[in-house]
Amino acid sequence: MTVAPEPAANRRVTFVVPAYDEERRLGSSLQRLIEFCAGQPYESELIIVDDGSSDRTPAIAREAAGGLPANVSVRLLQHERNRGKGAAVRTGALVATGDDVFYLDADLATPPEEIPKLLDALRQGCDLAIGVRIQPGGYDMRASEPPWRRYGGRVFTVVRRRLLLWDVHDTQCGFKAFRKEAAEMLFPRQQLDGWAFDAELLFLADRLGLKICQIPVEWHHVEGSRFRITISSAIHELRDLVRIRWLHRGLRRASAQ
Repeated sequence: MTVAPEPAANRRVTFVVPAYDEERRLGSSLQRLIEFCAGQPYESELIIVDDGSSDRTPAIAREAAGGLPANVSVRLLQHERNRGKGAAVRTGALVATGDDVFYLDADLATPPEEIPKLLDALRQGCDLAIGVRIQPGGYDMRASEPPWRRYGGRVFTVVRRRLLLWDVHDTQCGFKAFRKEAAEMLFPRQQLDGWAFDAELLFLADRLGLKICQIPVEWHHVEGSRFRITISSAIHELRDLVRIRWLHRGLRRASAQ
């Protein structure tokens, strides 16, 4: 499905930002993202998906939509209740109008300055480009995480690699870009609403024969994460990993293009 790349000035990129009770940092994050997008040669559509927040998250998103640069637009979508990060990303991706669809976390743990790396990979023939936190020399930037997150992440990775995707180094970095055609194939098929949705999307991409490019990116742990590992949440996420193959059992593996 690889298509000759268009000049950047003729393209439009949609950035989906899922947000749940992010009033403390959403304003500064959006300002930084808008300033970055204003300096790019393409048009940028920012879709903030409020996942049932109980604070000022939606109000802050609305405020960000005022006085925008000519090449940037902002839309707010809202869930009536908290449904999960996967649901929020899917909601935004399904209404995206860009030639490329990019999702990134509201805390900007991976800074906007890393965006061109993934978009360049799409221009060079990748169907989707995913940020990975392991650097070319082997250093894992997740070392800055608290121990409980590192250990929980390791367990998730071991199970995920055995069950689904052995050769993908980091499925959970919240920094991913999709060609429009790839997004249209993947997001309507996505069924998981929780944190395992990243692994589900990449499993689907692998099954559909899409070209996945893994791009090392800068990443730093940001305090205030909404994600907490409890026994209940760990069981839920591991159960979702096991469910992915069953949910898509009718999808046969295609040859990579």
